[in-house]
Amino acid sequence: MPKESSKLISLMFVIGRRMKEDMRGMAEASGCSWIHLEALRYVQENGRPLMRGLAEYFSITPPAATLLVDGLVRDKLLRRIVDARDRRAVRIALTPKGRQFLARGARHRVRKIQEVFSVLDAREYRELLRILEKIAKADKLK
Repeated sequence: MPKESSKLISLMFVIGRRMKEDMRGMAEASGCSWIHLEALRYVQENGRPLMRGLAEYFSITPPAATLLVDGLVRDKLLRRIVDARDRRAVRIALTPKGRQFLARGARHRVRKIQEVFSVLDAREYRELLRILEKIAKADKLK
C-alpha cells in the first residue's frame, strides 16, 4: 500500500498542477482567479452567507476572507449586507455583474474539466465522481 499511496500523491499533484495551470490561463484572460470564482459559487449556493461561513469554507482566517471579499466588492461582483438581526454580522451577496461573471467562469471551468478528464469514458467518469464524493463526505465527518 505505501507504493500505491506514493503513486496516488504524485498523480494528484500532476492533475492538480494541470488544473492550476488551466485556471491560471483563465485568470489571466478574465482577471478572476479560481478562488474568486469558487467564492462567487459559494455565495450563490448559500444565498447570503456570513463572512465567517466563507472563511470556514476555504479554511482561511476571517481577515483573509475579508481581503478576498474586498477585491470582489471592488470589482462589483459581490456586495456586503448588514445582517438584519445582528448589525455586527456581515453577509455577502452576488451582484448582477457577479452572476454574469460566475456564469461565464463556470462555463469555462466546465470546459477545462471536460478537457482534462476527456481520457475517461462515461462509466469511468461516473465512477471517479462516485469515489471523489465518497472521499469528500468522509472528510466532512471529521
